[in-house]
Amino acid sequence: MPTTTTEKPIKLIIVNGFTGNEPEPDDNTSYLIWRVVRFHNASVPQAQAEEQTWKTYTAAEAAAEQAWQALDTTSTSEWVAAHHRWVKAEHELDTAAHAWECASRAMEDAWMSCNWGDRTIEVYEQVIREVGVRELIGAGRNKSSFSLASDLRSRRREREQLAGKTINRLPT
Repeated sequence: MPTTTTEKPIKLIIVNGFTGNEPEPDDNTSYLIWRVVRFHNASVPQAQAEEQTWKTYTAAEAAAEQAWQALDTTSTSEWVAAHHRWVKAEHELDTAAHAWECASRAMEDAWMSCNWGDRTIEVYEQVIREVGVRELIGAGRNKSSFSLASDLRSRRREREQLAGKTINRLPT
């Protein structure tokens, strides 16, 4: 499962007077700084949206897991209602996973559209260290898992088969 480093904030930055909104500077180093500041500041709203959808996803995953675990200890007379709660929790998890994947893909697309070279990445990493904010690319953010939806579907299928066996054996 993806992880994140949340000890540093996601926020706008100003470096050497650059906010990313001014005209391109003439010298190479200033241009690289301007470019990374521009990318970073333009990406902050997307990064915050991604972070929020990730939090929603992890909460939905915990709720679905709790609902699944509750089926083990629920009395036979209450089992169908507990099963329904689990089905609803799984639906919420699907919705949250889709929202996070969309937000994550938007961040990846923004990064890929920049077509950065090694030097630009080095400058970005240096700027982020100096300013003390979270990097919006690389280690500072959750990594999209293209298998996330597949993993959730597979897990759900297995659990539905197990729950189906129980439902078939419940007294009527």
